Amino acid sequence: MPTASHAPDCILRRSGAIAASLALAVVLAGCESMNTTRVADRLLPASTIIPDSTVNLAPSVSVSVEALVGAALVVWYVDPLAPNWEVRERPLGADRVRFELRQKRYNTGGDGEAGLLIRRRAAELAREAGLAHFEVVEQQESVDSQTLGARRMVTAEVRLLAQRPARPWAP
Repeated sequence: MPTASHAPDCILRRSGAIAASLALAVVLAGCESMNTTRVADRLLPASTIIPDSTVNLAPSVSVSVEALVGAALVVWYVDPLAPNWEVRERPLGADRVRFELRQKRYNTGGDGEAGLLIRRRAAELAREAGLAHFEVVEQQESVDSQTLGARRMVTAEVRLLAQRPARPWAP
């Protein structure tokens, strides 16, 4: 059973840090009587945090350390190797399960995967419980618009069945 992620807590912490930084910038920018140079000298280091140098990759190719740090930060934030969907499941009784899926904010595909993920996990749960089949009772898709980008959200309720339902249209 997948564990719940703490993505909302991380977003709140980042939002709080961004808000605090903006508030400090507004306070420092709005105070004309304050000597901001002395404040900046006390708060900021005397030298740069990222060295002003380059890394030679080949005789004719070099990359600045600033570019490497910037690229590393983008890769860390976007996390291209992370799964496209965060899946949470919650039992609603002996034979029902609710799935809540959230797509990564910055993704490289995976828009049609939600239904497949739900059915794959439902079949796995049915097999683990010794049951024959499952039925997707309800499935809803939506978009959660947030300040830093929208995310697709999918909610589904699945009922685990002891036997495969009869289908009159099947041969």
